[in-house]
Amino acid sequence: MASAAPVESDDIETCDTFHGIMRHVMTITDPPISLLLIRHKPVRTSADASTQRQVPMHSGAKAMLVYQKSTDKYALVVLPAHLSCDQKKIAGVLGVSRSKLRMATESEVKQITGCVPGAVPPLGSRFPTPVETLLDEKMAQSTSNPPPVVNNPNVQLLSTNDPEWPTGLADSRAPEMDSERTDCIHFNIGLRTVSCSLPFSDYLRLLGESNYRLCDISK
Repeated sequence: MASAAPVESDDIETCDTFHGIMRHVMTITDPPISLLLIRHKPVRTSADASTQRQVPMHSGAKAMLVYQKSTDKYALVVLPAHLSCDQKKIAGVLGVSRSKLRMATESEVKQITGCVPGAVPPLGSRFPTPVETLLDEKMAQSTSNPPPVVNNPNVQLLSTNDPEWPTGLADSRAPEMDSERTDCIHFNIGLRTVSCSLPFSDYLRLLGESNYRLCDISK
C-alpha cells in the first residue's frame, strides 16, 4: 500500500495570528468591539466560506497579499468577496508599475501573515509582519446581518472552552454581537475553521486608522 503524501509545511495551520488578533480585540474597551466568532468546516475559497457562514457572498471580505518588486514590500488588498482585484489599479495606488507587482506566493503568505491561504484576515496591521491594508471603497456597502446561529447545524459559536481560544484569555468573556445588526462584514480570522462577523465601523477600529487606505482597487 502506498504511503500517504506528506503534509506540506506551508499548509499546516497555527493559531498565532488568531490569538494575536483576539488579544488586541480585548484591549479595545471604549466601547468594546462587537464581534461574533463561529466555527465551521475548513474553507479555502470565498464561495465555500459564504456557504459555511450562511451569509451573502458580497458581505465577505477577501484578503490577498501582493508583493512590490521595486520596493521589496508587501501590502494587503481587501475587497468584497464577489469582486476581483484590479492589479493595474493596485499598482497605481502603490505608485509602482504593473510589471513590478505580483501576488504573493503561498510560502510568502504564511511567512508574512502567519496564516495559510483561505485563512488570511483583512487585518494587515495585525500580522506577525505588519503591512499596509488597501481597502476597496466598495467594502463599506457590502454588509449584511451576522450569520444565523439558532437551530442552524452548519454554524456554531466559538466558545472560550474551544481549543482555538487563546489560553491567556481563558477567563475572559467572548465578545458579543447584536443579532439584529445589518452592517456586518465577514471573514476568516486567521484559521480556515473560524470566521468572524463584526460591524464595518468596528473593523476599521480594529485595523487602526493609520494602517489602511480606502481606494478603488476592484473590478
